[in-house]
Amino acid sequence: MDEPTVVIINGGSSAGKTSLCKAFQNSAPQPYFLLGIDLFWFSMPPAEIDLQSVSDLYYRWTEEEENGKSYFRIIPERLLNELMLARYKAMTAFLDRGLNVIADEVFWSKEWLLESLKVLAPYRTYYVGVFCDDVEISRREVERGDRYCGWARGSQIYAHRHAQYDLSIDTTTKTPDQCGRLLQDYLISNASPQAAANMRAQMTMT
Repeated sequence: MDEPTVVIINGGSSAGKTSLCKAFQNSAPQPYFLLGIDLFWFSMPPAEIDLQSVSDLYYRWTEEEENGKSYFRIIPERLLNELMLARYKAMTAFLDRGLNVIADEVFWSKEWLLESLKVLAPYRTYYVGVFCDDVEISRREVERGDRYCGWARGSQIYAHRHAQYDLSIDTTTKTPDQCGRLLQDYLISNASPQAAANMRAQMTMT
């Protein structure tokens, strides 16, 4: 693949996305630069990352329930939306310089997904879904100790709500290195990305 490539790794918090990305970076035959969601999330003022002090200008959050299981939901407001939508323009700056990009993602809103489809349309873009069993992802969340209880479950619900994928990877029983190799083997096969075109055809692009 000579043209610059962007790989969007979408899934819930604690599903293993960032670990997968880093394992892939270490083994990929070409350099890839990680522009993950956390890089931008933690660019916000610290008070806006803290759930107890965040302003409604950034986001709101709620606790909801589905099938008897509680989960956490982020509701993006203006400043978080602008920050997250700007990420895709940042990716194009790398791509325009001939640099490959891999980005772990949580599509908390359909608007974020639509913007990625629009901004990244001129580029070779793969959408990869990362999934994890609910019991395991909840265990990882507790083990990490830096996530609000239910964040993993909620983010997994919303991340996959509208997205389609060129490749899906279940991390429940796989190591990051195994997941990275699955992604590497898929890209080396020169499979043509289809998910973005399928989503653009099915969704209203404005």
